[in-house]
Amino acid sequence: MNKNTRRKCSNGVAAKTSKEQLNIIYIVRALAILGVIFVHITSIPIGEIVDKSSSMFFYFNFLNVFNKFGTPTFIFLSALVLFYSYYDRPLDGKIIVRFYQRRFLYILTPYLIFSVFYYVIQTYYSFGETWAQFFQHASLTDFFEKVLYGNTFYHLYFVFINAQLYILFPALLWFLQRNPRVTKHLIWSGFVLQWAFVLYNHFFLQYADKGQLAISFISYYFMGAFWGIYYHSLKDWITVTWSKLFSKKALLWIPLWTVWIVSSFGDVNLWYQTRVNDFSANSLIYECYWFIHTYTSPLILLQLSSLLYRKLNTKLINTIINLGVASFGIYIIHAAVLFYYFRLPVSYTPATYYLYVAVGYAVTLLLSWVIVELSHKYVKYSWMLFGSKPKTLPYIETKKIHLRRKPV
Repeated sequence: MNKNTRRKCSNGVAAKTSKEQLNIIYIVRALAILGVIFVHITSIPIGEIVDKSSSMFFYFNFLNVFNKFGTPTFIFLSALVLFYSYYDRPLDGKIIVRFYQRRFLYILTPYLIFSVFYYVIQTYYSFGETWAQFFQHASLTDFFEKVLYGNTFYHLYFVFINAQLYILFPALLWFLQRNPRVTKHLIWSGFVLQWAFVLYNHFFLQYADKGQLAISFISYYFMGAFWGIYYHSLKDWITVTWSKLFSKKALLWIPLWTVWIVSSFGDVNLWYQTRVNDFSANSLIYECYWFIHTYTSPLILLQLSSLLYRKLNTKLINTIINLGVASFGIYIIHAAVLFYYFRLPVSYTPATYYLYVAVGYAVTLLLSWVIVELSHKYVKYSWMLFGSKPKTLPYIETKKIHLRRKPV
């Protein structure tokens, strides 16, 4: 039997003796973290630029809205990896305990440690920048309330959402393993669940912070679960080549790309009109554009990552994969780098400000990346800060080069 031969487990679920390492997933993660940093760094100019009709504001608005695919893509990838790894394995008490141990150690521990850090700097700099003012305004009750809702800093809501999905995972896995026919309906059922909540919240509940609730991202999670379960059947679909443009696969590619392009630029334009011309639409219009834009983005990024993996040279691909491996740690710490960078004074002349923001992006990305890399390499308990690295590093050693021998 080859390495992918299936064996039957005690609960009747077929399991693979080994799994193909999904290297392109790390490329998608790399692209997602680049998008996240774009969103966070451009949010400062969006608020500071006075002349909203300027070309500068136009460019920053584009980068800010277009790159909002980052967090939904990370949620999609979380589900994809979990179901790819666990769906074919027997679900028992040991696996569940091990699952929660790993999430607590490598996800929640960094979250808790950095929550303390971000709470301290947020409170310190918000109230006079003195420790006397800090101790006057800080409280354990306030801190734990913020931790419970992912509010200690603006980007940590992502970990809070994922924690909710981790709670859901074993029950959903158990249900899908015992009802495999349901797996084919994950896409539309996730869509229905999410939009039922969106509409209920809009017309009745009106909960202001619905973006902190996992139900607001359940369609991305279910789509990721679908891809994780059927990855081996679907992986050929993400490989775009010229020859396949004339095949049946293109019948889905072309509508997908069209919808993604139209929704992405529509989302950008909607927010531009809102910010520049004081235009205001029904909140469901904003929700709809954002949803279509970010829901199609993970599939586009999968195809783009597959293309990059096949076409770029080995050294560059390994660098991008390395960025993807470090993406969780970079996500956790980059907001601190940004926070201190934007405390530096700057001239508001266009050329200087463009340079200021561009350097800020480079500094944020590279410094965060270096800190995570050096910590993983030299700090024994670096997992407490930045999570764990994969046991088997997903780098490729060489790329096969096929030489065509000239006829004699």
